[in-house]
Amino acid sequence: MEYEEETVPFYEKPEWSDVVPIPQDDGPNPLVPIAYTKEYSTTMDYFRAITRAQEQSERALELTEIVIGLSPSHYTVWHYRQNLLKALNKDLNKELEWVRNMIEEHPKSYQIWHHRQVVVEHNSIQLLPHPSDNSASLTGISTSDATTTLTIPYQVLDENQKQTVRDTVRLELEVIAETLLEDSKNHHAWSYRQWVLSHFGPGPWWEEELEYIDDLLTVDVRNNSAWNQRFFVISQGPSVLSEDIVDREVAYAKKKIERTPSNESPWTYLAGVLNKAKRPLPEIKEFCEDLLALPRANFSPHLHSTLLDIYEQEAKEQKRAESLERAKEEAIMLAEKVDTIRSKYWNWRKSQLKSIILEA
Repeated sequence: MEYEEETVPFYEKPEWSDVVPIPQDDGPNPLVPIAYTKEYSTTMDYFRAITRAQEQSERALELTEIVIGLSPSHYTVWHYRQNLLKALNKDLNKELEWVRNMIEEHPKSYQIWHHRQVVVEHNSIQLLPHPSDNSASLTGISTSDATTTLTIPYQVLDENQKQTVRDTVRLELEVIAETLLEDSKNHHAWSYRQWVLSHFGPGPWWEEELEYIDDLLTVDVRNNSAWNQRFFVISQGPSVLSEDIVDREVAYAKKKIERTPSNESPWTYLAGVLNKAKRPLPEIKEFCEDLLALPRANFSPHLHSTLLDIYEQEAKEQKRAESLERAKEEAIMLAEKVDTIRSKYWNWRKSQLKSIILEA
C-alpha cells in the first residue's frame, strides 16, 4: 500500500536511513517509566542521535520542528534549533513567521516566547553602530542578560535604522497584542512585551504604550496586568518621573477608583505611584474621605484599608490622638463589617496601634 508523502514518518524516509537512533536510557530498573507514544519516543531517539553527532543540516532543523510540534516546551530542542539557525544562516524573518504561528497554538509556552526574543535580538543587533563591540550570538541568551546588557541605542541610529527599529517594535507589539486579546493576563506575553520596550531603548513606543494600556483599562478596568504594565512604563521607561507625570497618574487612578471603588488594582497603583515618587500617602486623604459619601464606595475594603494606613501614618508622624482614634475605627470597620474574612489580620493591625506614642 502506498502512502502520501506527508503520512510517511520522517524516520522511514530514505534520507534518514544512515542515522542510528539512540534509545532513552532509563537505567536497568526504572521506577516509574513515562508512557511515551511510539511517535514521540522514536522521534526523540533520532534527535538524540543527531545531537550526539552535533549535526548541522537542513534535516536536523526539520527534526527540531517535528519535536517541537510534539513537545513545544522542550527547551533543549529550542536551544539546538537556535544553534542551527545560526550555523545554516537561515532567514530569521521566516523563522519569526513560524514562531508567530506557534504562539497562536501554544501561547503559554515560555520556551516559544524566549525563542522569539533570541531571534529578534539577533536580528536587531545588526543595527548597532558598532556590532563588533556589542556582539551576541544566536545561542540562547538568557532573558536577564539580554534585558540588562543589550539595548539598541535608538537615538543614535540613522533614519533608515530607526525606521527598521520602529517596524520591528510595531510587529512585535502586534504579535503580543493578538495573544493578549485571547488572554489579557498571559504572563509570558507581558514579560516579552516589557523586554521589547526595554531592548529597543527610548523611542515613540513608550508613549504609545500608555495609549494601548488605557484602551485595555477602558475595556476592563480590573485588568491587573494592564495596571502592572502602566506602572512599568512610568517607573522603568525613559521619561523621568516628574511631578507632572505623578500628578497625571494620580488623577488617572482616582478616576478609575471612583468608577469601581472595590477594585484593588487602581488602589495598589495609586499607592505605588506615590511611594515611587516619595510622596506621602496622606496626600490622598481628602479624596478617600470624600469617597465615604458614595454608597458603592463605603464598603470597599481597599478604601478603608487605605484610610487606616493614612491615619496610622499621621498618628506616628504627627502624634495626633484624633488620627490614632480614626485608625482604630477603620480597623474595627474592616474586621467587623467590610472585610470580615480577614478579621484576624485587622484585629492584629488594631492591636499594633497601641504601640504608637502620642504627645503628652
